[in-house]
Amino acid sequence: MKPKIIVHGGASRSRENESERQKDVINACKIGYDVLLKKDAVEAVEIAIRNLEASAHLNAGVGSYLQLDGRVRMDASIMKDDLSAGAVIGIEDVEHPISVARRVMESTQHVILSGPLATEFAHSEGFPRYDPRTRPKITLWMEIMDEFRQKTTYEQIFHVDKYLKAKRNILGTVGCVAVDANGNIAAGTSTGGLKMNVPGRVGDSGIIGAGTYCSKYGGVSCTGHGEKILILVLGKQVVNYLKHNTSANAMEAANYGIEELSSISADGGLICIDQNGSIGYAYNTGAMTMHYIE
Repeated sequence: MKPKIIVHGGASRSRENESERQKDVINACKIGYDVLLKKDAVEAVEIAIRNLEASAHLNAGVGSYLQLDGRVRMDASIMKDDLSAGAVIGIEDVEHPISVARRVMESTQHVILSGPLATEFAHSEGFPRYDPRTRPKITLWMEIMDEFRQKTTYEQIFHVDKYLKAKRNILGTVGCVAVDANGNIAAGTSTGGLKMNVPGRVGDSGIIGAGTYCSKYGGVSCTGHGEKILILVLGKQVVNYLKHNTSANAMEAANYGIEELSSISADGGLICIDQNGSIGYAYNTGAMTMHYIE
């Protein structure tokens, strides 16, 4: 099979910084493809997402939004078509959560590690301590916090949600799906969460079956309204569509997934590769930053 790869940098209702975002997504896709020509799909997915996590213009890794308490907590997941999977939720003080997620998959009996345990695991496995907060994201956090300084914690949570609903532009999250020359498929997703995320909130990106899913029928990475993607178990739904509709291709499955998301009035997008190597993508926002090579 001819190796193929698709990468996304989040769905959006805004074109703000789109040229920078697109440049970083294209670069990550090309680097992932170069790896894919020599190694397997999971290696390409990890390398592509590591490059996305290194971008200050995307909401993952060093581009992550600060949470309400001024700290950065990140989620990531990765999965192969043999159903092996690994994920981290609420991890701090690392540069590349996707690599920690892969380490969980390959070196533990667990699927998900969360919070301080995920961070402790990463550091014990040799991942260096790294503060992903950037000056622009710190400045943004300070500007928003000025609006809520006189509020109680619960009022802050309520008003932050209103703020996000009124002003949300970039829905965040980065991801990649790849198929290698042997027909092996892998998928992964990484995010810094919502802008001004409430500490303890969990979205879809670290949940296998929601933000990321992969089986012999195909692989999916989602982006968008995390709570709604969770409710739908969207990644699994899209792969199940391929499983139960044997004549369907990845584009048809992606469109089905976004129809499901739109049916509950949620924004988002997804990328997909099926078992035949067909590439699919769909979104219901103004744009989804993405690139693919086939």
